[in-house]
This record gives sequence, structure tokens and C-alpha cells, in this order.
Amino acid sequence: MQKSIMILLALTTSASAASLRVFPYDGAKFLTGQKFDVRIEASDIKAFKGVTVTLDGKAWAGFQQTSSAEGKYEWTLRDQSLNKGGVHTAAVVIQDGDSTVTRTLSWTAESFKKTSKSARNVIIVIGDGMGWNTVNAARIVAKGYNSENGQSRGNLEMEKDLQGFATVTNNSLDAFITDSANSAAGIMTGQKQEVNALNVYPDNTADTLDNPRFETIGELLKRTRGMGLGIVTNTFGTDATPASIATHTRRRGDYQSIADQYFNGPAQPDVLLFGGSRDFIPKSAAGSRRKDETNWIDQSQKKGFSFVSTRTELLKADSSKLFGLFNIDNFPSYLDRAQFKRPEMLGSFNDMPFLWDMAQKAVTTLEKNPNGFALLIEGGMIDKYEHPMDWHRSIWDVLELDHTVAYLKEYVKAHPDTLLVVTADHSHSISVYGGYDYTKGPGNRNAVGLYETSSWPDYYKSVDQNGIPVLKDAKQGLAVGFANTPDYCETYTWTEVFMDPAVSDGKGGYVANPEACKTGVLRTGNLPTNASSEVHSSDPLPLFAWGAGAQNFYGVIDQTDIFFGISRALGLNPAKENR
Repeated sequence: MQKSIMILLALTTSASAASLRVFPYDGAKFLTGQKFDVRIEASDIKAFKGVTVTLDGKAWAGFQQTSSAEGKYEWTLRDQSLNKGGVHTAAVVIQDGDSTVTRTLSWTAESFKKTSKSARNVIIVIGDGMGWNTVNAARIVAKGYNSENGQSRGNLEMEKDLQGFATVTNNSLDAFITDSANSAAGIMTGQKQEVNALNVYPDNTADTLDNPRFETIGELLKRTRGMGLGIVTNTFGTDATPASIATHTRRRGDYQSIADQYFNGPAQPDVLLFGGSRDFIPKSAAGSRRKDETNWIDQSQKKGFSFVSTRTELLKADSSKLFGLFNIDNFPSYLDRAQFKRPEMLGSFNDMPFLWDMAQKAVTTLEKNPNGFALLIEGGMIDKYEHPMDWHRSIWDVLELDHTVAYLKEYVKAHPDTLLVVTADHSHSISVYGGYDYTKGPGNRNAVGLYETSSWPDYYKSVDQNGIPVLKDAKQGLAVGFANTPDYCETYTWTEVFMDPAVSDGKGGYVANPEACKTGVLRTGNLPTNASSEVHSSDPLPLFAWGAGAQNFYGVIDQTDIFFGISRALGLNPAKENR
């Protein structure tokens, strides 16, 4: 039975000038038994005499007190949980001379009952940066229109046969525009977090790894049910979204620590398939960015992992723990790997798996766990190419993700005790505003068709071996723009070798890339001059769901609600499921 009680907030400050900050923040919501750290920070204390902390009216002991500077005091208590459902009230009272400073916070704990209809497995798919407009552009490219009746020729796989469907709002603890770290981490924990944070609250220390933490869905399912856990992405593996289900840091750029936490942290995934070998090889190896000689390729095998580094090896793998590194950094885009195949983009990596290859192998590996599994799959290069406004590469990566979703939907049909959720972490300011006649060359404003003067896009008429449109065969395409940009030159077309839209001016700013301007039309940007690329937008996001508990996702929801929707589908009550 779900237990939910509304919360009350009271904030009372005495005459003292001291300030007080407490985490978890007022209004925080957890699962019963979900672990979190408590952090209290007081500053401008003139004559500290004592502190009293209570939870539900009872003394709360065990806090470790520190003082980082004169007049500053901190108290930390780790690995706490709310083990009964409903509203809980925490109160902090600090005696400062003859005055007191009081802070009262309300936290809510929810629990769900496991039934015969509860999900056994959960697969979370994140299209990084895949807002509604990105999905729309991908559908037009993949399906096009019937010119006889004006109807769309179909929907993407992620848009069909829906059993759950929602629009998702997203914002940070400290900003209304999210980055990939705190937004994906919000999905995994139900907690609002600051930009660049992964599953931690802020604190006043410089150490980015000592911040107060809270458990992720991956850690919870490992701890309480012994489920298998997998991470798949086509970006480097220590990037923000893949790290969101299993690691903790205030700075998403703590790549070495994130790599170490995969193998030494509380989650310890059983399947890790991605790029970014530079964070897992010793500093003495070519391309490494580690600061020590740790070699996770060797050490993972001592922990029972099979290691693979090519698509050929991946497809042959048959183990219960699998570690795959397929590039020194991010994968090249789908267009680069499957259609352009330029050596400048592929380098020495000529046998990389597709996203669906990694998804299938992850599922068949994880399902060997009798307790079920949780799997995070990211289409990460969508975002990587939206930032430099290379929308062709970005949209074709959505199509690679959609191909992956098609497989996952079939898996859910055969395994109805599995929940499949497809969503995004944030959006970009992308928009389709017209057609473009590719036969008239790049950078031609008069080749842009508006309303009835734009020809029907014909990408769908020629497809590659994977059923995905062949870009080079298209004659009538889309005109696509972005609402926020640096100075750049618009070509309306693509280059087989990636080109940055803006380059440094040597004075701390960025100007349009002169190479692109040889064929493009100069666009004056509207971002600060020190911005080199397009940035995230606050637009709402799609969520599609199938399988057990898919009905939990409907209407307009906040990103943090996804965590509780998944927990409800699983019938999760960590307070009663401690192994």
C-alpha cells in the first residue's frame, strides 16, 4: 500500500544573524529505507553554545561536528533513512549566545507493495538531449509524408503501441536549466540536485567527493534485491548520464573517481559497455587521462568480468559479468560509423558495435541473474552533436536509438514482467522550420522552402543495411535551426568530417568557423561571445513506457517523479527488503 502524507514547512529564525543550511532540503521525498546523508551548516555564529537536532520530536544523535572556519560549524550524519511511510519532521536548534536559530524541515517517505503484477526488471532508456522537437525531426526523417494525402507515413518505434505516456518538466536545485548530470541523477534518485552534481547535495567543502549522498535506484536494487545492474552508452563511460545510476560526486568531471566507483562503489554494475577507455587504463598507457597506474581492464577480469573491445568480441561474449570498451573516447556518430565511414572520424576503431548490439548483449547477460535486473541505456551522441548544431548527426543517432527501442519492445512483449521507460534528460532549442533543396548546394538561403513551397522530405526513399535513411541519397531535406547560438555559418547541409561551428578568437571569445563560412551564411549569435556552441533549453521532454507498471507514467510530471514511478512499478519498499 502506498503511504503518502502531505508535509508542512515551518521556518523560524531568532534575532541571531547566523544563517543555517540543512540537507536533505525541505520538501524532500524518499522511499522508505532509501539511504541519505544529513548535512547541517551554520555560519556567522558569534558565540556557539550548542546544537539540538531532532527527528519527529526525538533527539537525533551521532552527528560528527566540524568547524571549517571561525564562526562556521558543520554537522554530518551518513547512511540515514526514513523507515516508516508518511511525513517526518526534522528540527535543528542552534544556541548562539543568548539567541537561537531554528530550522524545521518536513520530509516524506513513500513505500510500495510488491504484488504478482510488479515489474521484475526495469530498462531505462535516455536519449540525451532528446526533447519533443528532436523526436519530431527524427520522425520526419525516418518516415516522411505521403504526398498524395499529406499524412505522415508512420511513427517512430518509441512513439507506437504506448502503454504509458507523459510530458516531463525538468529543472535543477539551483537553476531552471539542467545539465545532463543533475537531470539524469534526478531520474535515478528522486532528488533535485545542483548543476554538475551526481547524486549529492551541496556542501561548503572544496572536496567534491565528500558531499552528502543519497541512494540511486541502481544501488537500492542491488542492496535490497540483489538484482543485476548494467550500463550501456555510446559516449565515454564516465560521462554524466551513464554515471548517474551508480556514482556520487559534486563534479561530473571526476572521471577517474567515477571509473573507480563502478568497480569499488556500492552499486558495482555487472555489465559496462561504452567508450572512454582513457579513464580505465593506467596513466602510462597512450591516451590515458588517469593520474595513477590503475588498470581496470586487468583488474576487472580478476573480479570475474569478461572483457571485450570490438563488436566481434561483444557478439561472441557469454558470461554473467561483462566489461566492454570500444573507443578511447566517445563513439563517432551513427552516420560516421554506418554511412560516411571516413578514417578522419573513425580512426583505428573500425569494429565498434551499434547501440542495439550493446543493448541486446546487456539484456542477455543480465537476465542470467535470477533476481532480475536494472539496465540504463543512453543514446548519448544525440546531445553531443546538438551542441555544435550538427543536427544531421544528432537525428541519425536518434534513429539508432529508435532501432534499439524496437528490440527492447519485443523483449518486453516476451517478458511482460519487464518495465521499459524511454525518456530524455533535457532538451535543446532545435526546430524544423522548413524544407531544404539539397540539389542547390550548401548555404543557399533561396533553397529553403517555406509552407507550400517546401518539397516533401525524401530521406526515407533510400535506406541502409539497418533500415535507416541514407543521408547522401536525399535530394529534398529539412531546414533545421536552433534558438540559441554562437556566431556561426549556416550551410543547411552536412560535412562528412565534423566541423565545429565556432572557433576561438584568441581573446577569450568565439567567432564563426571560417571553414564553414566558405559555403555557409553568417549568422550572428545570441549567446554570450564566450559561448562556443548551442546550449540546453528548458523545454519539456517526452516519456514513453511499456510493460509492467507502464501505466504509472501519464500526464505532466516532474523529472524526479520518474524515480517513484519506477519504484511503484517494482513494488519497492527498501525498509522491508533489506537483504
